[in-house]
Amino acid sequence: MKERLAQTFYELVGISEVYPHEKEIISYIENYLKKIGLSPQRDNFNNIITKVDGTGKPFMINTHMDIPENNHYVGAVREGDVIKSDGSGILGADPKSGIAVILEFLKDLADKKKNHNSIEVVITRGEEKGLIGAHNLDYSLIDSEMGIVLDEDGPVTQVVAQAPFKVKIDATFTGRAVHSREPEKAINALQVANEAMSSISWGRPHPEVIWNIGLFNAGTAENTTPAKAEMQAEMRSHDTDLLYSELDKIEQLFLKTAKKFKAGCSFKKSLTYKGYKIEKDSVLVSKLEETYKKMGLVPNCFSTLGSSDANVFNDKGMACVAVGSGYYNAHQHTEYVDLNDMTQIVEFLKIFTSSKLDD
Repeated sequence: MKERLAQTFYELVGISEVYPHEKEIISYIENYLKKIGLSPQRDNFNNIITKVDGTGKPFMINTHMDIPENNHYVGAVREGDVIKSDGSGILGADPKSGIAVILEFLKDLADKKKNHNSIEVVITRGEEKGLIGAHNLDYSLIDSEMGIVLDEDGPVTQVVAQAPFKVKIDATFTGRAVHSREPEKAINALQVANEAMSSISWGRPHPEVIWNIGLFNAGTAENTTPAKAEMQAEMRSHDTDLLYSELDKIEQLFLKTAKKFKAGCSFKKSLTYKGYKIEKDSVLVSKLEETYKKMGLVPNCFSTLGSSDANVFNDKGMACVAVGSGYYNAHQHTEYVDLNDMTQIVEFLKIFTSSKLDD
């Protein structure tokens, strides 16, 4: 199993596609599933859905197919049971470790014909861009009431019991462009944006809130003062009242700064997804605890300000948690996977789906 996972993972990391260009990865996954006798289907958003007949209520297993950024040269280096990036770029381990685990798990089921629950595998597009695939999933094709999302750093014992709400912000400062020889006649949008951003408490404006400007653009030419400065940002928290309170502070600061320079400011905010918290007495948690006990493992249930498709699934009424899928240092040039962890996750899925869910 370990070597099968390594081979499939190598093949997957050789595919570099970000949303909305997931074409080769869709073809790879579909061809693999067809070779092991399954019949994958796509919804109207090109999310991949695969059903495996079994007994009892169906259970969903999910990960996504897009990576956070292009990595046209993938330098994957294996050292023992660890496959890591050579430092030249991301490995794409998030989400490729989860895809490899799911594919090899399904192949093992097909080969050994073991008794298991009915299984619905959902592999989404555009997760890295705001859980877009999960938002656009055709839920009429899904019967599961609960599931597992393979999209968290670390071993399978990492269980995200609580995840945050997220608001997306698009802010634009508008000024007046002039030739650089006459700066006194300009309203420099870049200067306005710089002062506004310099006044913000970066990272954590509050202990329970995170704030980040991820994209920024200003100006049109080196000899023209910038008339526009645009930024895309996000804010996250488990507490919605606190989230919007901190968001309002930043909006007012931006507007006040723009007014000072007689510039314009557009501040648009939209809820990207809701947070979730899995209750300890839920059927899903009981099922998880039973599986970990059978494996002699102790789960680490924790709260995070990261997110996954589980946020959307819970909002749709499907109880889900994200669990570790064997990758580490996600989105970094030091990204790596542990094949021992990935092998253990396959075993976890076998045990988890081997008995009938309680009614």
